[in-house]
Amino acid sequence: MSTSPSLGIAIIGVGGIAESHMAALKMTDRAHLVCVQDMDAARARHVAIEQGCRAVATLDDVFECAEVGAVIVCTPNRTHEEIGMRVLDTGRHLLMEKPLAMTVEGAERLAAAADDAGLVMAVGHSHRFSAQSMAINDVIRSGDVGEPRFVRIVMNGGWIWPGWQAWVLDPELSGGHALHNGVHLTDLATWWIGEKPSSVFAVGQKVTSRALDIADYLVVQLRFPNGAAAICEVSRAERPRQSSYLEMTVVGSEGVVSRSWDADGIRAWTEEGMAMWSPAGTSDDVFVRELEGFVDAVDALAPVVPPVVVAVDAVRVATAAELSLRSGRVVQLQGGLR
Repeated sequence: MSTSPSLGIAIIGVGGIAESHMAALKMTDRAHLVCVQDMDAARARHVAIEQGCRAVATLDDVFECAEVGAVIVCTPNRTHEEIGMRVLDTGRHLLMEKPLAMTVEGAERLAAAADDAGLVMAVGHSHRFSAQSMAINDVIRSGDVGEPRFVRIVMNGGWIWPGWQAWVLDPELSGGHALHNGVHLTDLATWWIGEKPSSVFAVGQKVTSRALDIADYLVVQLRFPNGAAAICEVSRAERPRQSSYLEMTVVGSEGVVSRSWDADGIRAWTEEGMAMWSPAGTSDDVFVRELEGFVDAVDALAPVVPPVVVAVDAVRVATAAELSLRSGRVVQLQGGLR
C-alpha cells in the first residue's frame, strides 16, 4: 500500500469519456481532481461545480496550478500530440486517452519526450483493465491453453455519439473507427498473442448512414510472425442504441479460453435496450484500476500498463488498418519500438 500523498490531477477536455475518469477519481484516495479545462468554458464551469473543483480557462492556467502533478487528456484525437507535448514540457505526468496520437510519428515523439523527461506517460487502453480481459490474460500466461494461435474479439454496440456533428465521425479529428474504437480490440489481441502483428487487413461498412465519413462497422484481421492470427470485429451501428454484444475467444495449441456473451454479467432487455451489471450487481471499476495503475507507475511501484512502446505500436496497427480500409489491400508492418 502506497503512503504517498494523493496525486493532484487536472482533466483537459470534459466530454463523455472524462466522466468515467472523474467517477474513478471519486472512488480512490490515491488521486484527486484539482481542476478541469475545456474549450467550452461554460461546460467546464458546470462540470467543476458538480465535481467540487476549479474550472480554468486555458492550458496555461492548468499548468500554473502548482497542485497539479499529472494531467488526463480527454480531447479529440487530433489534439493529443500537441497537448501531450505541452503537458510533458511542464514536467507533469500524463494519462492520455487512447489513441496516443493520430500518427506513428506523433506517438513516437511523445514517447521520446516522456522518456527524456523521466516522466510517466500512460495511454488509456482501458479494456486491459476489465475483469474478463485480465482473466483471459491470466489463463494464457499460466500456459493452460498452450501457445495462443488464434484470437477472436467481437465488441458490437449501438450508436453512442451525441449527433451527426460529433467529432469522432470526422476522420480528420478522430483518425477513423480503427484508431478511435478498433484500437481497443487490436491492442487486446496483440497483448494476448504476445507479438507485434506483421500484417493488417481491414474491411468496413457505413451501416448507420451512407453519408458517414467513417465506417461504423469494422473487421480487422491481424497476422503475426509466429503464424498466429486474430479477427477483431467492432461496431457502433447496432440496434437498439443501447445494445451491447461482447465475445472473446483465444485458441491455443493446448486448449481454448472463451468469454461468451451470456457469461460476462447480468443483463436485462427493456424497451430502452439492454442494461448490464457485473455478477456482483455493480458496474465494473475498469477506470479505477486504470487510474490506480497510473498512480502506481508515478509512485514507482509498478510499470506503466501498457508499456509506452506497446501504445506506440497500437497506433501503428490502427493507422495501418485505416490505410487497408481505404486501399482494400493488406498492409505489411515493419519497424516498431518493441
